[in-house]
Amino acid sequence: MASALRVCRSLVVCCLSTVPPIALGQVAPNQPSLDSPSIVARVSPAVVLIKGESGSGTVLGSGLIVSPDGKIATNLHVIRDLKTAGVQLASGEIFDAVSVLAFDDRKDLAIVKIAGFDLPTVDLGNLNDVKTGERVVAIGSPLGLKGSVTTGVVSAIRDDPFGSGAKVIQTDASVNPGNSGGPLLNDRAQAIGVVTFKVKQGGQGEGLNFAMPINYVRGMLDDLQKPMSLEELRANLSTTKTDVFKSSAGYAALWKSLTSGAVRSLRFENDYIYAETLFSEEERKVRFDTYELKKDGEGYKGIVRSGFTCAYLSGFGAWERQQYNRCTFEASFEFTTMTPNRIEGRSLAHPADSKFDCKTCSFSKPLAWTPFVWIPQ
Repeated sequence: MASALRVCRSLVVCCLSTVPPIALGQVAPNQPSLDSPSIVARVSPAVVLIKGESGSGTVLGSGLIVSPDGKIATNLHVIRDLKTAGVQLASGEIFDAVSVLAFDDRKDLAIVKIAGFDLPTVDLGNLNDVKTGERVVAIGSPLGLKGSVTTGVVSAIRDDPFGSGAKVIQTDASVNPGNSGGPLLNDRAQAIGVVTFKVKQGGQGEGLNFAMPINYVRGMLDDLQKPMSLEELRANLSTTKTDVFKSSAGYAALWKSLTSGAVRSLRFENDYIYAETLFSEEERKVRFDTYELKKDGEGYKGIVRSGFTCAYLSGFGAWERQQYNRCTFEASFEFTTMTPNRIEGRSLAHPADSKFDCKTCSFSKPLAWTPFVWIPQ
């Protein structure tokens, strides 16, 4: 399942920035907000197209230049299987030789190097300054179309739904294959993330696009290794490494309920399990659903926290107005049987035929234990 998810990441999305050359990692203080055309004009010269050949054919991806001497941040999945690779700048210049200075398999990031000099660079931002709802711009090379631009907002900052143990930035800015490795930019033309993947479920999930926070790139730039070739990179990646945080071997990251059809992400941390229902971008504005469980004997016990916004009418006659209320709930939740292919449990929930009063956030019938079954998505 883990390998399937890795392949999914590689296939479902693959992003392409300029500002005047600045010191590596420097963030200009009190920088004013810019409109989208100004952001694109400033950053596009520093966004590159990465093209290479793997055993399965041509691979296209994006990258952002982070130093004038040719250091480029991208996704590891863009380069991990390449036998040959080259980089084309927005100016049209082509570099045929690429070396690898750092990679992080868990966070799907890499730093590569071309023989550049006085190249345009991207100003790096800081995840700690990112706010949900703020405007963002993505620049990349979807399907090899250099300099493609999409806009949106930061939908959320959350744990990686694929269980990597990293934080990710969720955005509704559209991304497609070839966008991987390109920058996600704030309204000050600073890269706040590296576009990485999208969750796609049939006709749903079109707004579930994700970027790895730029803070991880900053850390890698402070710990660069001796340059390695693509062949040496593949050899390093093929070496089996022990993941001391992975106590959930064989368990999928995404699970589907057989009763409701809802899809949930699942993450293990020692004796704890954390889960979250995946909603569309529009649904996330009005509802949430999270789970925290601790190992108890052969199973896990904990609570589910949920909430949603609802509407009701207040007043009478001509004075009647629609009002809104934010209702939140907590209830007991258990996993009684767990295997890599099936999770069974029960939850305290209000019966399906209960009537709900939005004004008081109350149901007409009390909580009752309700069984459920989840299977890998």
